[in-house]
Amino acid sequence: MSNSNNEGLMVAVLWIVTIVLTIISGIISWNLFDPDGFGEFIGFLIIWGVLSSLSHLLAIAIAGWISRL
Repeated sequence: MSNSNNEGLMVAVLWIVTIVLTIISGIISWNLFDPDGFGEFIGFLIIWGVLSSLSHLLAIAIAGWISRL
């Protein structure tokens, strides 16, 4: 088991990318849903969670693909 510097860098980049993607997905879901009441806010949270999960899966897939290169 070798622990290279490349793996640590990949984890740091993955954390930064997932934080940025979470913020971007929140902005996108706010613009799509534009909640005015409590029920709409719950819908916004659901959409934000779905978009955030999809973006995290995409970031992990890209990080895995890059690490294999």
